[in-house]
Amino acid sequence: MIKETLIAISLITNISLTSLGVTPSAQLTQQHQTVLATQTLDLTNRLPGEFGNQVFADNILLNLHYIKGDVEELRMSNEILNQVQNDKQSRISGPGDIDWKKVREPFEVSFALKPGEVFAFHENVLPEYKNIVNITSNSHFDFANGYKSLNGLSGNGVCHLASLINWVAKEADLESKSMVNHDFSPVPGVPREYGASIYYSPSGGLNTESQNLYIKNNFDYPVKFEFKADSKEVNLTIVK
Repeated sequence: MIKETLIAISLITNISLTSLGVTPSAQLTQQHQTVLATQTLDLTNRLPGEFGNQVFADNILLNLHYIKGDVEELRMSNEILNQVQNDKQSRISGPGDIDWKKVREPFEVSFALKPGEVFAFHENVLPEYKNIVNITSNSHFDFANGYKSLNGLSGNGVCHLASLINWVAKEADLESKSMVNHDFSPVPGVPREYGASIYYSPSGGLNTESQNLYIKNNFDYPVKFEFKADSKEVNLTIVK
């Protein structure tokens, strides 16, 4: 009798959770996640002018799509996509190849760091980080990667994304290092001390290595970076 009662209770619980769109296993995962820090970056106030603001916002979203690894799905047309599938050497060659409407659609992306693992914003890293970087943002922020440009500078806005990541990582008490602050231009919505300057150069060197962002999981448990983005904002939550 007791066994039958417990089974009935379990079935009722599962049905109730399912009716809410939550599976028991999903609820268990949510219960075991602890939010370490969370912040939101407003994409409507990157710059005062509408055109410049759109450049910054689009580049931030494109950078997140590179982290997600789905940029090849953002091509302007099926004709171009089919050509790429037939020509494995072909890649996105400029902003004109990108369907920016798709870029701005709501999406989520995440990555995890195990204890001791390191995230770097790009692969030109300081000597102390060589061979220990596990994850990067998978991009060089240039015209060839599809990034828009403003005033002759390609990839405007990625420093704002790096600054958000630096901010949330430090609030989560992760080991976060940014050697060059973004003091030359404040990052709207991000406290000045967290501003991170990002610069990638294919030739390498200290200038590009120091203009990077390094985050190490100094905890004894994994942490996960969860981004939710759309045309208006980017939210980053770090959970354990």
